[in-house]
Amino acid sequence: MMCFEPACDESRAVEDQSNVEGICCDTAGLKGKKLVPYDSSSDDDCDLVTEDYELSSESVVDPNLLDIEVTGDADVLTEQNSNSVRKKQRYADEKNWQRNKNKRLRMKGQKYLGFSKKKGGKIEQNHPRAERKLKARCTSQKCLQSKIRHCQEISEDCRQETFHRFWNDMNWDQRKVFIASHVIKLPTHKKTKENSRRQGTYHYYLSDGHDNLEVCRAMFLSTLDLGYKTVQAWVDNSKYGLAKESLTGITVKDHVSKRRTVDYQHLHDFFESLPKLPSHYCRRDTSKMYLEYTFESMSDLYRVYCSEFCSQRTIIPLGRNVFSKIFKQKNLSLYTPKKDQCNTCFSFKYGNISTEDYERHIVNKDKAREAKIIDKSEAEKGTSIVLTMDLQAVKLCPYIPANKTYFKTKLCCHNFTVYNLSTKDVLCYWFSEDQVSSLKASVFTSCIINYLQENCLPSPKVPIVLYSDGCGYQNRNSVLANALLNFSMQNNVYVFQKYLEPGHTQMECDSVHSVIERKLRNREIHLPSDYEALTREARKTPHPYRTRNLEWSFFKNYASCQHQRYSSIRPGRKPQDPTINSIRVIKYDPNGTIQVKTEHDGPYMDLPCRPKPLPPILDYPPLFSGRSKIKQEKWQHLQDLKSVISKDTHAFYDNLRYE
Repeated sequence: MMCFEPACDESRAVEDQSNVEGICCDTAGLKGKKLVPYDSSSDDDCDLVTEDYELSSESVVDPNLLDIEVTGDADVLTEQNSNSVRKKQRYADEKNWQRNKNKRLRMKGQKYLGFSKKKGGKIEQNHPRAERKLKARCTSQKCLQSKIRHCQEISEDCRQETFHRFWNDMNWDQRKVFIASHVIKLPTHKKTKENSRRQGTYHYYLSDGHDNLEVCRAMFLSTLDLGYKTVQAWVDNSKYGLAKESLTGITVKDHVSKRRTVDYQHLHDFFESLPKLPSHYCRRDTSKMYLEYTFESMSDLYRVYCSEFCSQRTIIPLGRNVFSKIFKQKNLSLYTPKKDQCNTCFSFKYGNISTEDYERHIVNKDKAREAKIIDKSEAEKGTSIVLTMDLQAVKLCPYIPANKTYFKTKLCCHNFTVYNLSTKDVLCYWFSEDQVSSLKASVFTSCIINYLQENCLPSPKVPIVLYSDGCGYQNRNSVLANALLNFSMQNNVYVFQKYLEPGHTQMECDSVHSVIERKLRNREIHLPSDYEALTREARKTPHPYRTRNLEWSFFKNYASCQHQRYSSIRPGRKPQDPTINSIRVIKYDPNGTIQVKTEHDGPYMDLPCRPKPLPPILDYPPLFSGRSKIKQEKWQHLQDLKSVISKDTHAFYDNLRYE
């Protein structure tokens, strides 16, 4: 729809004046000429509302997916891989204001609410106004006998077409031009008295499809459903068939508006130029995109905008308030959310969930903690092996404090950590996106199975317990479940997977990530292998962290259908039955079966899905056929960054494959 101004306002210049230039004020010169400027307005605005979908915790996110589209009047943000809807933070949208909606309805000649004033002086917008309609035509006998008026020659089809185009295809400025070019004001030829208020005579013209014919005032007003005072005001404020405001050219208001539009576009370009990463933690709880951790605060980001971006382009930066407003509208954030920020606990704190739901959540948290304490004590006795595992937040390479890195995308590096609770042994699997193209379930399954095969098969064999969060594509999926079942059958050992309560998944492996983060302060990273060296230096006692640099050939494809004994590990079939997210414990039996618990202290139950009778699988096919390719834009950015890193590292970036 089109935004508009009241009928008598002088809002903006007419968009297309070429059709009405050179119009003569002479009555005789009007006859037979087409004066209708029927160019459709280019200011039509569609009231669109897009839906925003967030990334679920089971989603596999490509860090290179940086282009998030935000519509101009959007209340929400669109993203991929969504199972649930989360509205972004709301902001003022003038197009949805009740007053502006009524303006658009009035612009189109539809029913709307007008203003009324009560006795107390308060003005309210609550008075219903009728829609514009084609009124009855002129039936005056005087017009029938007149030689200069042609009311009867205007057909109903022409009247309907004129009415439709006037109220559906024009904005207020174009309507003013239409009236100014179809109503001519001539000086009064005969004055009946002195000091008369009558300043001229008005002649009205309508088109019959070929020529413009003079009609009476009643015929003209009924065809357009306009009031006499409105037409008179528009004609009196016109000159040479044009509205006066259209003759003055661009106003100061138009100039300022155009300048601000350009400034806003520069700010949007600045935000688009910043390299972004999706959140690693809590994907279920946020659909935000996170700026790379180059910026420590909003003040630091605004300083870069002013001193780096605007100064290089010799443009005037917008104010801090506008900067923050656009930043929020684009659904961006500086900080990666912390895992220990529980949404359920915060919702209860502010009264958004019931006490029963909160108490159930706390009970589940305590049960998971108690089970972990018991398992840890058993591991210290040597009767079991208990491991915790998690993926560290994505790291970037190169990682240097140079200004040139602000607007360049970098190589993503990942660290999957396994921590043995009894021996405090830590193994960090480091890999980067030049080796692994996407974070699939088979990527993490390869790391877990490798660790179990090399570190968890003592003699005599004891049960193995794996603790993790409930991230779907990492730890809670049928691909990993079938691989662990095959490991259990092949080595005749019981394996248990246990999941902590969402929002309370703090584990010992998280301390490894914290130590690495502290060690990373004031350090420069030029190559992915530098993260390995830093990890080994991060701890001295009881023994350093172990690391392993993974190449593409390390990863196996565990997702092949021919290797899946269980097609699903969901503990139910019907819509109201428990889902995979309800699982708290999974038991892998060497006899080839899987049992699950939906409560840590509850009974085991068999899965409704029947397993295929497959023998133990000795080897899996490779997951990748070669090194991964990065985007050409990222490859070019990395080439540009070679100027701020040591020369002996340039060969690594030269040999990167790109699309």
